[in-house]
Amino acid sequence: MVGGFTKSISSFAYRTFFKKESTYFTTVVASGVAFSIAFNTMFDKYWDKKTAGTKWVDIKDRYVKE
Repeated sequence: MVGGFTKSISSFAYRTFFKKESTYFTTVVASGVAFSIAFNTMFDKYWDKKTAGTKWVDIKDRYVKE
């Protein structure tokens, strides 16, 4: 059984984001885009930290004389 505070949050979310199809669609698309950006940014930072010193940007000066 859903009680007090949880019921009010779910009721608010339903009324605000999911009651109309247009707002539901917008919410789903915006959430997907935001998740994609956040995940890619987080993974890129992780990968750059894990492979530091082995990427072309880091070793270019050893091989290319300008």
